[in-house]
Amino acid sequence: MKQQLAEDGQAFVRVTGNSMSPLLKHLRDGVEIVPPKEIRRGDIVLFDRKNGRYALHRVIRKGETGFSMAGDNQWFMEDNLSYDQIIGVVSCIRRKGKSLSRDNFFLRAYSGMVTIMTRPRINLRKGIVQLGRLVRHKGKQTGKERVDED
Repeated sequence: MKQQLAEDGQAFVRVTGNSMSPLLKHLRDGVEIVPPKEIRRGDIVLFDRKNGRYALHRVIRKGETGFSMAGDNQWFMEDNLSYDQIIGVVSCIRRKGKSLSRDNFFLRAYSGMVTIMTRPRINLRKGIVQLGRLVRHKGKQTGKERVDED
């Protein structure tokens, strides 16, 4: 991939997996990747997880020392990703023979909304999971107690 980007200035990647759903569908959509000259909050990037696996995720936070990213359909963020891990930036989405540029107004609006909502969505889910654990824990305690009636 890196070699193709260096030689051709772009590469095509077929989407596999559901982490970027509903925007990108497994095996239906593809993306054009370009070298990472400019990375903006909300961009979708291809990065190396340092375990030999690549992932396409959205940049949620761009900090001085690295990035935080998440898939649109994920319930966790990957933090402290370095610039060196980014292989390329999605320049265009291809779906059913049509192309949608990363600069398309509607795609930028969608990206902005998803980016803003990612942290609250993840935190809300964590809260719901913790509440569920608390309710189940209390239910187990209540079920073990005995009440003697005269």
